[in-house]
Amino acid sequence: MKKRIFIGSSSEEKETAEQVKRLLKKDFDVVIWDDNLWDRSVFELNHNFLHDLMKAPLKFDFGILIGTPDDKVVVRKKTYLQARDNILFELGLFIGRLGLQRTCFLVHKDVKKVSDLDGIFFSRYSDEDLEEKVDEIKDFFLQTDPNDFNFFPSNTLAYGYFENFVKAICSKIITDGDLEIEGTNFTTCSFDIIIPNRIDDDINMQFEMIKKKIGVKEAVIKCSGRDRKFHVNVEKLSSGEIKIHDFPTTLTGINYAIKELLPEEYKKNGKEYQNILNRELNKFVHTLQNLIDRNSLSEFVKIIRQ
Repeated sequence: MKKRIFIGSSSEEKETAEQVKRLLKKDFDVVIWDDNLWDRSVFELNHNFLHDLMKAPLKFDFGILIGTPDDKVVVRKKTYLQARDNILFELGLFIGRLGLQRTCFLVHKDVKKVSDLDGIFFSRYSDEDLEEKVDEIKDFFLQTDPNDFNFFPSNTLAYGYFENFVKAICSKIITDGDLEIEGTNFTTCSFDIIIPNRIDDDINMQFEMIKKKIGVKEAVIKCSGRDRKFHVNVEKLSSGEIKIHDFPTTLTGINYAIKELLPEEYKKNGKEYQNILNRELNKFVHTLQNLIDRNSLSEFVKIIRQ
């Protein structure tokens, strides 16, 4: 799946935005600030403009804000050309949600540079070298590690779940060489993490239904290096192997976090909300799988979608 890029510009420079889109669309799914495609529109009729803008970063992987010489300002008796205030506002919004590595300010050479923007990806272009500058942005975004830590709820929850639960249990099994369940030591063990294909309103009930379908029973594991015990769901296989099944109820945090990030009118569980929720669920799975792979646990721990 292609990564998604949001392009913001002043209405006067829509043509520049269109040109940038043409240069990027081979490698990315690109949406301009007022694209009116049926299911990709950023700004919707009858919705508050600011509220639409606030949810936009939740729908994209990268943001490009185009600064063009639209307004004249006088600073210390000198006249300068600067980008519209709304472009600077959107730039700050995307940096706050996506991070410095995923946001670029593409600025015309005639625009006065804002000193407080030092440290972000700042690219100056002219009419002659726009294509070259966009290629630099493309390469920068393509080289960005998709697993870099960010402040989306899915990413944060996946890190916490892996470090505090998955890794702790795996360390216990690998260190001891076996796993004691109800007085029996199992030397062969596997670990399945069950992730639903979508999150229902009541994820606990959703997981209970899956548990009944699989047929699991609760057991207690005491992990190495800590007094706390973990309650897990296990399945004894006919081969004599024990299989741990875990149902990460921490996923409910995605629901709560999105509701805090979205304006009031988007908190209802409609199509727009579900699209963002499903996107975050897939990010959780991607981040968790990457952590499993990076810790060489992929032969032992499997993520099962159902």
